[in-house]
Amino acid sequence: MARVKHWPLYLPALLLFCSCDDERKVQPYTGTSAHWQQSEVPISLQCAACHAQEFEDWAGSDHAWAYRKVDATLDSEPFHGQRLNAHGSELSFNTNRNGQLLLKDSASKREFTVHSVLGRRPLVQYLVQGEDGGLHTPSAAWDSNRREWFDMFEADARLSQEGAATRQLGDWGHWLGRGMNWNSQCAWCHTSHFRKNYDAAADRYASTWKEPGVSCIQCHKLSDKPSADGCMVAPGDRKLTAQQMHDNCATCHARREEFDDTFVVGDKFDDHFRLELPLIQGIFWPNGMQRDEDYCETGLRLSRMGKAGVTCLDCHDPHTAQLKLAQEDNALCMRCHATGTVVGTTASPIIDPSTHSPCPQNTKGARCVECHMPESPYMARDPRRDHSFNSPDAELSTELGTPNACTMCHRDKDNAWAAAAIAKAYPEQKNARYRARTRAVHHAMAGKGNTEELLAALSAEDVPGWRAALLELLARQEPTDAILQAARADAKHENAMVRAAAARVLGAEAESMIHDPVKLVRRAAAWPIIDRLIANPQAAKAVAEMESIAQHQADQPTGAMQLAVLAEARGDHTQAEAQYKRAIQLDPAAYVAYMDYAVFLARRNRPLDALQQMLHCTRVAPDNAEAFYRLGLILAEVQQYSYALSAFDKALQLTPTFHRARQNKILLLQHMGRTDEAQKETQLLHALQNPPTPTHP
Repeated sequence: MARVKHWPLYLPALLLFCSCDDERKVQPYTGTSAHWQQSEVPISLQCAACHAQEFEDWAGSDHAWAYRKVDATLDSEPFHGQRLNAHGSELSFNTNRNGQLLLKDSASKREFTVHSVLGRRPLVQYLVQGEDGGLHTPSAAWDSNRREWFDMFEADARLSQEGAATRQLGDWGHWLGRGMNWNSQCAWCHTSHFRKNYDAAADRYASTWKEPGVSCIQCHKLSDKPSADGCMVAPGDRKLTAQQMHDNCATCHARREEFDDTFVVGDKFDDHFRLELPLIQGIFWPNGMQRDEDYCETGLRLSRMGKAGVTCLDCHDPHTAQLKLAQEDNALCMRCHATGTVVGTTASPIIDPSTHSPCPQNTKGARCVECHMPESPYMARDPRRDHSFNSPDAELSTELGTPNACTMCHRDKDNAWAAAAIAKAYPEQKNARYRARTRAVHHAMAGKGNTEELLAALSAEDVPGWRAALLELLARQEPTDAILQAARADAKHENAMVRAAAARVLGAEAESMIHDPVKLVRRAAAWPIIDRLIANPQAAKAVAEMESIAQHQADQPTGAMQLAVLAEARGDHTQAEAQYKRAIQLDPAAYVAYMDYAVFLARRNRPLDALQQMLHCTRVAPDNAEAFYRLGLILAEVQQYSYALSAFDKALQLTPTFHRARQNKILLLQHMGRTDEAQKETQLLHALQNPPTPTHP
């Protein structure tokens, strides 16, 4: 079996602490706790000597149980001859005579020995070793409440029955694929001081970590040597700001892109990660509510509470990870909203629960969280609360399909009923501004956005998270003077996400931003001009940073494509092509990889090879307008004009407001001498670019 890590060398049960005073020794922790096995966390166990209560609180938390070894007393039932059908394969779970837990997969015809375990409630996942030296988690999970196996991606399985692509053997998202690789996708949040240690040349992992689970050392910065009082945390590192503590929580409780694995508590989140925002369909709803496994940080950054400065630790105990006060009687929310508590510079709106909620008192519906933090299932059976703190808007649900808490709770009612109930309870509700923003984001997500609508939403927006999202969506539009002017103003914004989004809008104009103090911004500014930076010896530091991020992500298709871009910019076309092929190999359904590879081939004067890649691209992404647009461009280049027109028409059928596709269709019609058709398309383009002003409430 390939090695993934070394379990740490365990310290003796009797732990002595060094001190400047030889006569003064800190007594070791001698208690017991709810931790699955205390000897596995020897460093944290030293902390317990002085902080016994905190250690015991932590030891019973989900953080402490995030990752562990197999335990016969805990894991025997799931592996007692159980079976499950998932994604066209039968999985069987058994225990051999040596007590090893075995998982057999009929599709791959392979049997695996369980290596380790994630979580304990409401579901448990078991890890097995893959051929790449890494660990993989099957799509099957154990429901510890119902005591049964289930398929976490059951919805995908239903899609496959309807003919849509899903997680079959060989897919990126199959449990043996790179999308379900624990080292890349999960490990940072399930261990302490994790290092991925991926070798791109060998395509293998040799990952390490200091302690299993999220332990003391993940949240408290260790000093090189103990201080005079014997503490392993240096005095200067013992008092973190609320934002520093929050950023540490966010490294796990966020849907994000990872630049490196060197974050330590005290660092800025945006120096190591790029937070996912509501930019594409299927991940977030256009009002910022969670739609997929989105975690908390994005919602909070999009909320007015997040803007005011509310952090994780305002509501959650740092050691138990439980709420500080009860949510059932609104005590947690009323701690601020009953008194008008000032958070940052913002006074909390004073709310009287007895008159605020339209639901009867002492019912579930009268709880603040049910209306403003409704639950959605993660991994099919793990309910998580939304942290965007939206208010229910059933009228917008009818218009755009967004969810609202009313019908999420009252499943036997419809949006019309909910809209009437909301209007009766809140006749003076003012939400036109938020509706305009949601409409703008919804249209842009669907590829039907327009510059005026997005700019209007941006001009009215004061939440940095939403300003960043709107700028990112504007970056997809043709750059107008108004867009560039807005981006130039936000290039100096105090929030790094906003500056990064502005840099993406400005492109080459943002070159000076490669010296921004935050990596998120530097990266956004550097990529559009990477060719220029590589040619400039003075920009070596910026190029090295881009190379480092790409290498860190090299085990995934996105990293391979970044390495391809860097190689091409250096003139190493052989390496560039190898990386594009590798990206496709890692994810055969990655339409962007086919698209970028085709562009590369076209630049290398290989149009027929480029055409082949774009045909592959349209097969794996039959509903993607950009793919058909690029196909049309290549068909036109090889003088297949009729087929090119068909490709442009398909792109416009999928996205009627795809102006670049229509502009190229007009040019092609003119080239073919079909001037009347070209004139009609020109008139249609003008009408689409100048839509009438909407009159929404």
